[in-house]
Amino acid sequence: MKIKNRLFENKQYAKTIEKLHTSDQLSVMDAYRINRLVKKLNELHKEFSELKIKIMTQFGTPSEEKEDTVTISAENREEFNFEYNELINIEHDLEVKKLEFPKKIEDGFSATDLNILETFFDLSGLEEKSEVEKYFSTENMNKQ
Repeated sequence: MKIKNRLFENKQYAKTIEKLHTSDQLSVMDAYRINRLVKKLNELHKEFSELKIKIMTQFGTPSEEKEDTVTISAENREEFNFEYNELINIEHDLEVKKLEFPKKIEDGFSATDLNILETFFDLSGLEEKSEVEKYFSTENMNKQ
């Protein structure tokens, strides 16, 4: 599974991962797999944040009006944009396949959350089977 640093700029990403990571609906195995994934993601996020701050410090000046805001001057804007785009487009191989979505999680996730989760999880198990698929499932075939 591969991700780009761009993911860390998505505010919904952090909320969704935290919601999943702290869910009390996880089996022990699911919690273990998710914890390993979150550790990798946190490490990459930390590295991204440090590099982003470095670029912002290099090309910008702290804003006097808003705290935690940097102003990029017109003469630095092109170079800043180049460096920033390079940073957000760095791709990382997490060296794992998409995880199976935890079976015990029944609720608490929105469509927006699922958009983030599909990056890390195979969500095909969440799709409702059609009546034909249900009829021809191995369970049903064994009953006949």
